Amino acid sequence: MYIRHQGDAIDALAQILDLPERRQQIVQCTIKIMLCLDAEPRAFLSDCQALLLSGGLDALRRKRQESLHSQETVPILILDPEGDRLFEAVASGLDALRLTDVVRQVFPDVRHERWVIGRGLLTQETEIQAQLAAAIRARGEKDVLRCARGSVDSILASLHPAWADRAGTLRAACFDVLKGARLTEPDRLHEDTDLLFELVALSDERAEALLEAVDHHPEEAVLQVTKLYEALDAVRSLEVSAAESARSREAA
Repeated sequence: MYIRHQGDAIDALAQILDLPERRQQIVQCTIKIMLCLDAEPRAFLSDCQALLLSGGLDALRRKRQESLHSQETVPILILDPEGDRLFEAVASGLDALRLTDVVRQVFPDVRHERWVIGRGLLTQETEIQAQLAAAIRARGEKDVLRCARGSVDSILASLHPAWADRAGTLRAACFDVLKGARLTEPDRLHEDTDLLFELVALSDERAEALLEAVDHHPEEAVLQVTKLYEALDAVRSLEVSAAESARSREAA
């Protein structure tokens, strides 16, 4: 009955996906999440519920907009149309990066970097959802798993960008700006550098613009990275405020 490890979670999810109605699936998944005895299977089922049962990235976007509208104050960034677009791009990017864990858990042999999987979820979410569901329903049947994994691998391989050999340049630009402008705490410098790079790498437009700036307009590169970090900080602040509001409602 209780879910103790990842294998139990995948078995439970296979049973859930066999239910005929989506509402039943969501209810049963919520129950299974509460029956998890460890954080890892609980997080996995929660992410699977978000990605496979509750509408994926678009549903998370709508939920975020509802949360944003319920706040007494909103980030200054989103009052500007360009800032609002960047805020949403960063927020959706963070959602996609988080949900890459589902792909890695279902297909542990996938060797693509997290940002490549994130690009897949942002651009071909429906196709990846279908392969994930097929693999989970397969209950270990090797031929089905191999086919589903091959399909996902092909999708991800097609998404490696032309600028991939300059990924180190993008990462270095993020590091230099974060460190030089002291935008983050020293003990978070490398973690935030990696995350900021991934957010850049999710978008060819953003990555190519930053490379152009690094090569020809260093001050513009600083501005681009700074704006991206400000958007990241705004999304994090919204998440904290939403969590605090939820706790307050539960305590009331």
